[in-house]
Amino acid sequence: MSKINIRNTDLNLLVAFDALYSERSVTRAASRLSLTQPTVSGMLKRLRETFDDDLFVRTSHGIVPTPRADGIASRVADLLEEIGLLLVSDDFDPGRSSFTARICGSDYLQHTILGSFTEKVFLAAPHARVSILPRPADGVAGQLERGEIDLILSDRELAVPDLPARILYKDGFVCLSSYGNFEEGEEIALDRLCSLDHAFVDPTGGSFRGPIDDTLAAAGRERNVVLAVPTFAMLLQMMKSKSLLAFVPGRIAETFDHGFSRIRTPLELPYLEIVASWHPRMTRDPKHRWLRETLVSVANA
Repeated sequence: MSKINIRNTDLNLLVAFDALYSERSVTRAASRLSLTQPTVSGMLKRLRETFDDDLFVRTSHGIVPTPRADGIASRVADLLEEIGLLLVSDDFDPGRSSFTARICGSDYLQHTILGSFTEKVFLAAPHARVSILPRPADGVAGQLERGEIDLILSDRELAVPDLPARILYKDGFVCLSSYGNFEEGEEIALDRLCSLDHAFVDPTGGSFRGPIDDTLAAAGRERNVVLAVPTFAMLLQMMKSKSLLAFVPGRIAETFDHGFSRIRTPLELPYLEIVASWHPRMTRDPKHRWLRETLVSVANA
């Protein structure tokens, strides 16, 4: 390998390398960098000369990195992050800053914390924009890495592995009943619990099984889930027209004025541990730190 003279190296080439490595396409890298495709192709040629390696090989599906490119990719990303931190002030003034915060969270989190979080952001940062996004089916880690999502909120069991995470709060389940013959606080026997009709929330609306079913299975029991819906708002609306039992997180039960009886069960119910996750490159970013602290303050209010 030839020795690289840093004085003769354009650091913009490293930015191009990072984009090419992430996008695996000259066209998409050019779009990400707001440059023309020929310009990025020229930068790739200079990168090859600088590193004395092809770095990326063209295929019918785009470009694939060589072992040399794989070997330097993480170090290039770290270097660009450090340079970025050098070029921005450590101070962040939300009152004077214009920015967009992109937060990903389920229907449950939109009702319990993200509304209050958005209100607090707007109060402190009047020039900000906030985008609340549903959790994508896949590709979350890549979206965090590319800055398409700032934070993702989820139950710890659903959090992306190996990413920094901070616990926001814990939430236990409660059982709500729209059956007319239950009084508030009444305890239901396990046999009767399993014999009645249940409703369940799944973001896809396609699953009839959740943490409560695992708890029942451990006791050798099974409940009769007849309804699966994608949101808690829809669940509570459906319970107004049909007699159902539903296990919902406590914060949801407190958020909605539902009018249903809260009943006790003999089950040792599981709980949710809600965490916020982000990409490691954003850990020391002043704006991102402020967003995380704002989220924590709302969660603990």
